[in-house]
Amino acid sequence: MRRTEEDFIELKPMSPLLKWQNSRYVVYFAKTPSDIVCPHFWELKWANGCPFGCSYCYLQGTFFGNKTPRLKDLEGLKAELEDLLSWADSRGERLLLNTGELSDSLAIPEWTHLLLEVISDLLETHPGHRFLMVTKGGVRHVQPLLEWSGPREAIVVSFSVNASKPARLYERGTPGPEDRMAAARLVQREGFELRLRLDPMIPVPGWRGEYSKLVEDALHRYELEPSRITLGTLRGLWKTVKFAKDRSWHEYLRGGEKTGWGLKIKPDLREEMYRYVLEELRRLGYSGDVALCKETPEMWRRLSDLLPEPGTYPEWSGVRCNCVE
Repeated sequence: MRRTEEDFIELKPMSPLLKWQNSRYVVYFAKTPSDIVCPHFWELKWANGCPFGCSYCYLQGTFFGNKTPRLKDLEGLKAELEDLLSWADSRGERLLLNTGELSDSLAIPEWTHLLLEVISDLLETHPGHRFLMVTKGGVRHVQPLLEWSGPREAIVVSFSVNASKPARLYERGTPGPEDRMAAARLVQREGFELRLRLDPMIPVPGWRGEYSKLVEDALHRYELEPSRITLGTLRGLWKTVKFAKDRSWHEYLRGGEKTGWGLKIKPDLREEMYRYVLEELRRLGYSGDVALCKETPEMWRRLSDLLPEPGTYPEWSGVRCNCVE
């Protein structure tokens, strides 16, 4: 489905946000298609690529098949962040900057140490802003966070966790779900805000048992207390499919729904999966924020008995999902 100019938020010509539309290091992401619920968020582009081998990874399309990790010039990053945070301070705003959109935030611990040094320096003169770490990392990957001497409230850590079978089939080279949940428990005990992403859920044979076990393990076995949980199902942008080396996951999208964010699993099956996991979360006593990732307004309406009203495009003000405060 081609997106037209009308699908994107209109920024007035003199809006200061225009400065952050095509910046090298910081982007105010506001190009969400109107048929997808996804609040705008701040994206920190400190590194590109990822060493993990998820077969469905959208970075394959973003980087035209080459997602070899590349660290950016952190001095340039720091200078641009200084400019951004000074602007935000002048407006009395506090930002959450997502460090995991174009790379896994914690996949290379040596790089994480360097990023945290930049963050520490910035927080001395710009306190109150926060940084979102999004990762599929395990226990060894969170060590830089555990060793960091900075304020715990300045970092939000969001773990993408899948059920065992989908992870084994389609997330090769990543730490297993148990390793990720053990890492999440360490981060939680250290005082960082914890979020979870169950995304992308994939309807492998026996998916109900798989995701039921995942949720029970997360909340009971590992005693995780995430402030919010964001659910998503498998989706495929055309560029992802084109550059993916392993397309076996694409079988789940055949005959699916075409949206502004690529091809999705058939709506009835998506609804069934979301409803099942949402009800499991409720059964297990979870009372934090829950949202869907890059889903259609229609899907939110279908699940209105289990989800809050998302609001309207382009603000989607009712959504408390992974990448926003």
